[in-house]
Amino acid sequence: MKNIVLYGTLALLLASCGPETNVEITGAIKDADNTMVYLDQNDVNSQHTIDSVKLNRNGEFSFKTNISQPTFYTLRFGGNEQVTVIATPDEKLEITGTLKDLSDNYWVEGSTDNSLWIKLLNFQLNRTTTLLDSIRTAYQALPQGKEYDSRREEYAKTWEDAIMKQINFTRDFIIKHAVSPASYYALYQKLDANTYIMDELEDLHYFKVVASSMNALYPESQYTKAIMNHLDQIGKAIRNQQLLNVIDNAEQSLPNIKLPGLKGDTLSLLPLRNKLVVLDFGLLTTPEGKAYAEEMKAVYDKFKNRGVEIYQVCLDQNRLLWEEAAKQYGVTWKCVWDSESLQSRTAATWNVRSIPANYIINQNMEIVGKNLYGDRLADRLNDLLQRN
Repeated sequence: MKNIVLYGTLALLLASCGPETNVEITGAIKDADNTMVYLDQNDVNSQHTIDSVKLNRNGEFSFKTNISQPTFYTLRFGGNEQVTVIATPDEKLEITGTLKDLSDNYWVEGSTDNSLWIKLLNFQLNRTTTLLDSIRTAYQALPQGKEYDSRREEYAKTWEDAIMKQINFTRDFIIKHAVSPASYYALYQKLDANTYIMDELEDLHYFKVVASSMNALYPESQYTKAIMNHLDQIGKAIRNQQLLNVIDNAEQSLPNIKLPGLKGDTLSLLPLRNKLVVLDFGLLTTPEGKAYAEEMKAVYDKFKNRGVEIYQVCLDQNRLLWEEAAKQYGVTWKCVWDSESLQSRTAATWNVRSIPANYIINQNMEIVGKNLYGDRLADRLNDLLQRN
């Protein structure tokens, strides 16, 4: 009997030493009685529901959890409304608002400013994406015809300005709020499913700022470990690319090209080294762009099943105009965009002095033709294919 009592006492002691609740997330949402609310924990690589409850007749809810590091949570109300917050140990968050348009109209109390910074970030991003959607819709609604070219260019410039404004907002936010975990959140926001606001190479400085701050304040946080690992990956990628450039230059004299394609991915010239390649430099958004693309399409359709690839570098000034022109003209070959436009360092590296310009590159990465178009280009490709 004594042993049984001893074991029972020990069990009670162990239970009392377990983790205590140190975070409480409560709220009252108007016009939301009987609505389900889900509490999702946002980890580095996943989001999972850790609790749920039905709001009472007053729209009230309460969650309790235990954490040792700042943690991102998303509260999902009913259908599409959601609120993202940052909870830190020994903190009580209280969220208020009205269910309709809650994502834009809520308030968080009992917190450091972290959760309010998240609200600001999401509010600004929503404004930008809404504006981009409206610009694209208006652009696509314009009738065809040269009389609308100035309107197209105006929309395209507005589109680029909106993106640049968002990028600058995010950069400024990170510098001003580097000590907040919200800076980590800002670093990984997206304009759409495939496009981050911040570019890991162009904005490497900001990645380093956030990593340094997080490592100093929250060295054990999963988010800190993630960004430190990301920085390490970026460094390795840069070093590997430098090494590849050395190898490339040692193996052949032709420089590689790596630029963004129409699907948002990065397309490299190097993987085509075992094929016959037409490397083209030109513009799609000029008055001659349609005829230029049709000529390219004719060549591609004739030779694409015979081991010929086209890698087209477009030096158009505006990305939106380039994307729309490529779509309109039915571009299906490898087509990339150089943001440096007519000041392109890539074109200069390839000694392009005027456009359009092209090179034919054989399987040994040797230039075997230059500035050939139409029938002359087709005849030269036929000749090279017959030799192989």
